[in-house]
Amino acid sequence: MQLDKTAVTISQRSGTDLIDLSLLVFQRYWTSIFCLAFLGTLPFAILNFILLWPLTQYDQLVMSSRELGDATAFQTRYLVIMTAVILIQAPLALSGVTYFIGQAVFGDKPTLGNVLTAIWAKLAAIILVQGFLRMSILVFVPLAFLFQSPVFRPEVEIPLYLLCLCSYVFLVRGFRPFALEILLLERCPIYVSKNDKSRIAYRKRSSWLHSGMAFELFGMHMGVSIVEILTTLSISLSTLFLIGVLTGIWTWGPWMDLLFFPFILWGIATWGTIIRFLTYMNSRIHTEGWEIELKLKAESQRLLEVAS
Repeated sequence: MQLDKTAVTISQRSGTDLIDLSLLVFQRYWTSIFCLAFLGTLPFAILNFILLWPLTQYDQLVMSSRELGDATAFQTRYLVIMTAVILIQAPLALSGVTYFIGQAVFGDKPTLGNVLTAIWAKLAAIILVQGFLRMSILVFVPLAFLFQSPVFRPEVEIPLYLLCLCSYVFLVRGFRPFALEILLLERCPIYVSKNDKSRIAYRKRSSWLHSGMAFELFGMHMGVSIVEILTTLSISLSTLFLIGVLTGIWTWGPWMDLLFFPFILWGIATWGTIIRFLTYMNSRIHTEGWEIELKLKAESQRLLEVAS
């Protein structure tokens, strides 16, 4: 691995440059990214399809509900829930993409076996931090309740699911977005004994990395979220237009609800994973002078090779 010969030039960039660079990274590695994204998201997509299926029975829900009397309202409810669920699950489902990009930037394209081995080595920490503390797995609990009782309950869904769960995840991800990069790429353990001075625990490393740029990171998170929303709407409406041209059906029907819209959301989430990694690189350059560190490490490696 040549630390000073990277596929992406290690330099400070603006937010718009990072978004533009993410498209170039996706273009270069799209086959590997697509395969890893498909493998990671497939179990989540299947479970989401099963658990959210009762929410798509709009006519039955209209007859059994007093709060919402229109099928369009229930369809909007389903689309909002699907969007929130996928965005909460995305970092965990796309952890393989995170690891792949982190290695590919340095010219070391890992195989599927390498990616799975790296994730397996940190699986317990990833599940604890991303699955439970950041809700990527715990989000299945409200989905299970909705599966059993799909009737709209505003006193539960609005304050508990929307305001508490989604707001918590959005704020945590905005101010401290680099959990997977710290666990997978830096390989920081969850716990380090007091006598071990050679490693940094996840919590301390996260505090060091995020505290100096918390508001800048949140601003970037807000900007990227707006871009992702607009891109999702653009692609969804383009897909609807294409379906209308090919089939003559111009309404947003079951195929959009159950297949195309979730697929578009997972694609946007994959793009967001690439942007997050590039933002992670940018943050390390800004706070730690990472480009200088990489050059010094590269020279150190060459000197060791000459000496040996």
